[in-house]
Amino acid sequence: MNESSRQRLFDDAEVYALHAITDSERRDIETERQRVDDTARAQFDVLVSEIHETLALVAAIDATPAPDRLRRVVLDRVAASGQDPTVREPTVRETPSNVTPLHRHRRERSKTWRYSMMSAAAAVIVAVGGVVVVTQTMGNDAQPSQVEQIVAAPDARQATADFPGGGTATVSYSLSRDAVVVTLDGVPQPPPGRAYQMWFVDGTPRSAGVMTDEEITSKSGTVVDGLGAATNFAFSLEPAGGSPQPTQVLTMLTLNA
Repeated sequence: MNESSRQRLFDDAEVYALHAITDSERRDIETERQRVDDTARAQFDVLVSEIHETLALVAAIDATPAPDRLRRVVLDRVAASGQDPTVREPTVRETPSNVTPLHRHRRERSKTWRYSMMSAAAAVIVAVGGVVVVTQTMGNDAQPSQVEQIVAAPDARQATADFPGGGTATVSYSLSRDAVVVTLDGVPQPPPGRAYQMWFVDGTPRSAGVMTDEEITSKSGTVVDGLGAATNFAFSLEPAGGSPQPTQVLTMLTLNA
């Protein structure tokens, strides 16, 4: 599965979640979802889930009883039509007016995948017998953190290695974000007067900083910018304050492109 196919699947997440597509287009998206790798599939599912959760929140916040006048108008129109409101109409085999064909959606949509595509607005439109009620809410959703952006990037990768003193080091990295997320699990604090130092390795090691006690135990991960062309990421044990070059390498992780 090439990158353009992955990106196309991410671009279709919004219309898929909003059911703003035909049955055949939905089947095409679901088929493409099965073809991508596990990481891309999980990212697509997260996007769809976030949109559903946003719409549910909007509906709960804005839920209000219909005005008496509007309710009477709608019921009068239903009565005048001679239809039982509990009986569903046969399915109409035509594209709903609120559906944008996928080829047009893909052409008009920005090529950059937006991690949070519902942060601007949510609108719910209900039409009954020519009467249209519009409920709209504007709000600013919390923007994804830098850690979340790196981990969810389309080109995100991950590598894990054991620490000699116990525990593991996991590095999530993205070339497009030019950064890594470092997470240590079960790694003990360094001896007194010593510190763990991180290194980007692309020929000559480049210091990526000395880890603080909080970063060693952080569950959310530590962001380190400047990935560049590094092909390895290393940890060493150095004097407190760090060294210009690694002196005691503890473990090294290979970063595959």
